[in-house]
Amino acid sequence: MPSQLIGQSLDVRITSRLVEVYDGTERVAAHTRLRGVRGRYSTLTAHMPAAHRARLVDWTPERFEQWAATVGPNTVAAISAILASRKIVEQSYRSCLGVMSLVKKPGGMARLEDTCARALAATPAPSYTLIKKLWAGWTPVESPPAPSLGAAGFVRGADYYSTDGGRA
Repeated sequence: MPSQLIGQSLDVRITSRLVEVYDGTERVAAHTRLRGVRGRYSTLTAHMPAAHRARLVDWTPERFEQWAATVGPNTVAAISAILASRKIVEQSYRSCLGVMSLVKKPGGMARLEDTCARALAATPAPSYTLIKKLWAGWTPVESPPAPSLGAAGFVRGADYYSTDGGRA
């Protein structure tokens, strides 16, 4: 039904082939009845609020995945999993936007890529909620100190390089 009628009491007529919505005696929407899978949606773009129609143009799964590719492969995998988590892909856009917003926080892209790697290690289908929790508790992975060349036996010491043969 048109978004202007949200919250109003309307009459619905369902036949074997059609779903019709009436506001009083005026038919305001008619959709072919979807068969087979429960929970499927049929939305006419003209019935959407203007802000939702604008998002259809601005956001697509491909655009989210292209953005994620600028961060790294773990972020691509996490965004792809979020997009695949909903039957109606548009319902996952807010979660994707939430992941994108983390880049603006301290740590930026490197921290997001590491957080997505940790989320993927925990589950093959991470959610925005998991990524946000891991982001909040994130600590950088400390790398071990570089081994000393002296411990490897390659450093000769000052005596080797002195011109007087070490008799100074």
